[in-house]
Amino acid sequence: MMLLWLLCLAGFTLLSLAMPRYRRLFGLRHLSARAERIWRLSGFALLLLSLLLVLQRQQLAEDLVTWFGILTMAALLVALVLAYRQRF
Repeated sequence: MMLLWLLCLAGFTLLSLAMPRYRRLFGLRHLSARAERIWRLSGFALLLLSLLLVLQRQQLAEDLVTWFGILTMAALLVALVLAYRQRF
C-alpha cells in the first residue's frame, strides 16, 4: 500500500509541477513545452502504474475503491502543500 501511495504522490507532484504557476511557487526553472509535456506524461504514467499494481489481485470492486482512496490521500497532501506554500 505504501508503494501505491508513493507512486500516486509522485504522479500528482509531477502533474502539479508541470504547470508554470507551481514551478514558480517553488523557485524552479522555466521548462520548455516539450519538457512540460514529458513531466505531465510521466505523472499520468505513474498514476496508471499505480492502478495496474492495484488491479493485480483480480478483485475489481475492492481494488478500485482502494485505488480511489489512495488517490484521494495523495491528492490531498499535494493540495495542502501547494496551499501552504502559497501562503508562506
